[in-house]
Amino acid sequence: MAKPYRGSPIRELERAQTHMKDLAAALQSLKKRFDEEGINFAVIGAMAVQRHGHWRFTEDIDIVTTKEGLERIHARFAGRGINPRAAGLRKKLRDSEHEVNIDVITAGEPAGGAGSPLIYPEPTSDWFVEHDGLRYPTLEKLIDIKLASHIWGNRAHDYADVVRLIQANRLDEAFADKLLPALRPKFLEALDMSRREKDIE
Repeated sequence: MAKPYRGSPIRELERAQTHMKDLAAALQSLKKRFDEEGINFAVIGAMAVQRHGHWRFTEDIDIVTTKEGLERIHARFAGRGINPRAAGLRKKLRDSEHEVNIDVITAGEPAGGAGSPLIYPEPTSDWFVEHDGLRYPTLEKLIDIKLASHIWGNRAHDYADVVRLIQANRLDEAFADKLLPALRPKFLEALDMSRREKDIE
């Protein structure tokens, strides 16, 4: 993630606008390169949240691939525009052409961290659906991922994403039945918060 900008808010908005264009170009380039090399991947993180109706700024691209896919990324693209952000980092990459970070999760990892009952599958699984040539989590799986990341990864912004996704998609108690049972109580808590939130008067 880029360092926080401490200058003019107007300059920061201009920087954000430029960065979003870089993100779009980087994602398009990533798709083209990976398709050519037969590397399956799915987009998660903030871009998936945007896909499901809540727009928020993000500094990077988050993807899921297989262990073999990750090895092929390093074999085919290291030194050719997609490189580790530091020595020894296998899953923290950077698109040097567009100056965009790429964070990789591999199938088989628990969402959120050790102890999580939610395990990422391969990007070709039915967790993900295609839209405009890219694969994204279904809404229920995205909320599963976000809740697991909040609970087992202590990530507050993932909980906030769930609240916004509930509001954007007008979800109710019935949606909880589509989620992993261990995550349903936290979803219902977020649902209650989404209903109690008040606008500034």
